[in-house]
Amino acid sequence: MEIQPAFVTEVFAGTEEIWKKAIEYLGIQNIDGRTHIKRTGTNQIQIFQYEEVEKKSIFENSAHHKTKLIASFKGREIGNKKKWVRLKS
Repeated sequence: MEIQPAFVTEVFAGTEEIWKKAIEYLGIQNIDGRTHIKRTGTNQIQIFQYEEVEKKSIFENSAHHKTKLIASFKGREIGNKKKWVRLKS
């Protein structure tokens, strides 16, 4: 039995395309700009959200801001597509 992917992109999709597909899958609306995507490897991404961020300190070192992991995904290349599966967090 094959695992159903959360979403599918082209093999060489850029971060923007992956981001759009991931937030569509999760049903997230990033109105306040606190939700971000981070590549943790060639075929791995994490979506996280800043918590309790003061507007005047957003440009300071982000290591000092608390974050919450929303989801992690791992992509697997199959032909000319990459299937992204949500990892349990």
